[in-house]
Amino acid sequence: MSSKLTQHLHELRQLEVITLENVIESLKDEALLIVCLVSILPFLQPIPLPGLSSLLGIVSLFQGIGLIFFRKPLLSQRMKKLVISREKFESLCFAAEKLVKVTDAISFYSHPLSNSRLSHIFCGIGITLAAAFLCLPLPIPLSNFVPALSIALICIGLLEQDLFLISIGLGIVTALIGMGIFSFTFLAEKIPHFF
Repeated sequence: MSSKLTQHLHELRQLEVITLENVIESLKDEALLIVCLVSILPFLQPIPLPGLSSLLGIVSLFQGIGLIFFRKPLLSQRMKKLVISREKFESLCFAAEKLVKVTDAISFYSHPLSNSRLSHIFCGIGITLAAAFLCLPLPIPLSNFVPALSIALICIGLLEQDLFLISIGLGIVTALIGMGIFSFTFLAEKIPHFF
């Protein structure tokens, strides 16, 4: 992943005007996962960001749907025409280089099954469900961090073709669903007794 990403970013540096559409076209198959990763980066810390989580959670949710059905990013035309300034692009390159170091460090179990269509469908469903949790405006510590972590692990796992990271990410999503079902049934039983 590291050499490909660096090469794509170097090619984009040559353009006079850099738009989000240019970035997506250059990154090709990795574009959807990179967009998804960038949208959840603010939540990879324990303090919840309720207003921002709903907006960026929806972006992640659309990328999950895009992975299931289209295998390309789902963005509006307005978002695609967004011009990225040179300063922002350089900071994006710097963040990408740091991300590559992290992904290279934590990825160790590469398997071709992780790049199959079935894997993409399961991962898309996992990203969509985790993003739905991320969209909920819950003022609870780690309510943004846990879904964002699962999305990050799934995306990094797909980028590195690492079945182990994908499995951990999907395991966290499964735990989130279990906690959501438990919380809903608990509240459904207790609320009538409260009134």
